[in-house]
Amino acid sequence: MSMTLLWALVCLVIFVVVLAHPKLPNWMTFICLAPVALFTGIMGSSDIYGVLNSSSLHLMIIICMFSGMIAATGLDVVIGDFVDRVTSSQTGAKKEMMIFAIVYITSGLVSTVLQNSYVALAFLPVLRSIAKKNRISLSKLVLFVIYSTTLGGAVTLIGTPTNVYANTALEEAGLPLFGLLDFAWVAVPIFIIGGIYMVVMNRWCASYDDYGEEMVETQLTKEQKNKQKVVGIAFLVFIIALVLGSLGVISIDPNFVGYAMIAIAVLSTIVTPKEVLSSLDVNMIIFCAGINLMIAIMNQSGLGSLFGDIIVSLIGESRNLYVITAIVCIGASIATQFMNNMACAGMLAPVGISIAESLGANPQAIVLAIAIGAGCSYLTPIASGTNQTMMLFTKLKFQDFTKFGWPLLIISWICCVLILPQVFPFF
Repeated sequence: MSMTLLWALVCLVIFVVVLAHPKLPNWMTFICLAPVALFTGIMGSSDIYGVLNSSSLHLMIIICMFSGMIAATGLDVVIGDFVDRVTSSQTGAKKEMMIFAIVYITSGLVSTVLQNSYVALAFLPVLRSIAKKNRISLSKLVLFVIYSTTLGGAVTLIGTPTNVYANTALEEAGLPLFGLLDFAWVAVPIFIIGGIYMVVMNRWCASYDDYGEEMVETQLTKEQKNKQKVVGIAFLVFIIALVLGSLGVISIDPNFVGYAMIAIAVLSTIVTPKEVLSSLDVNMIIFCAGINLMIAIMNQSGLGSLFGDIIVSLIGESRNLYVITAIVCIGASIATQFMNNMACAGMLAPVGISIAESLGANPQAIVLAIAIGAGCSYLTPIASGTNQTMMLFTKLKFQDFTKFGWPLLIISWICCVLILPQVFPFF
């Protein structure tokens, strides 16, 4: 092992320890990693500064600003009232369980047609309202949406970048591509069983006192209602821009559409600058830089590739369908806990095609197993962009993902190993 890889491994350990330590704030990840990355020669100073030049960082800033605007105009109350009306006949634990079921099903289904990271961000203002209205931990609701959008997005080809990257590997190799619903054979059972587990066992999910101030019923004036409409339309325009941008329909960066909408709202005195910034947290910005830095360290040092090589070596010469499925899926799911799931799928899918060629196996089956495994981003906050982005709005700790996510990992493994060889035979 080279010194660069060794120091990168040290950085990964530091990153995990800081996130897991209950007395250290998450933003300390950047403060601790930046000097180590520079002094050990893993990255130069310009590369380290470059992690702050991230479109994902601007996306989070914009979402925070919209959250402030929505809260200032009371639009979040209107949105949250819908859930409250639906669950009004229930009380106590039953009502809370119904709320989680509605959130899970709604966000999960939307994620089948839109990329899961965008759906999770779009649901954030709604979750804030539900948290305040029903005195439920925002962190708990956010973790639910992280998992529901991850599981829902895995059902279709377009629901998550992980599936898209896997399909791209097939295309570049000149092989038959996946259909829109080829992933559904395995992903739908995972979504259903995983949802039942999450809703029924929601008490296992981490809960913090971050539900906001208790809601007070007030009568809205006509002016306030008009402000709600303007802010709602502005937010909807931004979400549409995100969707069109993700589909490649528009070439304009959706973030600038968001900034334009915010500028119009402020200049037209719909909201004040202070209200726009009320939900923006500098801790979140520095923590985002820490996550981006860890990803850059893994990519530039080759540490991510090292994890992939270990997985490939485990397959050997086996011809047992279930053994191959288990090794490929479980191996990819372990690797994705320490690197972005998109990077994991993009790195391992071409390797999977090579393995299929050497074994004389169906490349679609192996690549699909890799995609499912890479999509099992349940145990760590660095396993996917959705985890990384949404965690910034919560009090969630590293171990919270592991405690609530490990049953989802087991469910995914069992469904993949039992179902995949039946619908996509390897030989």
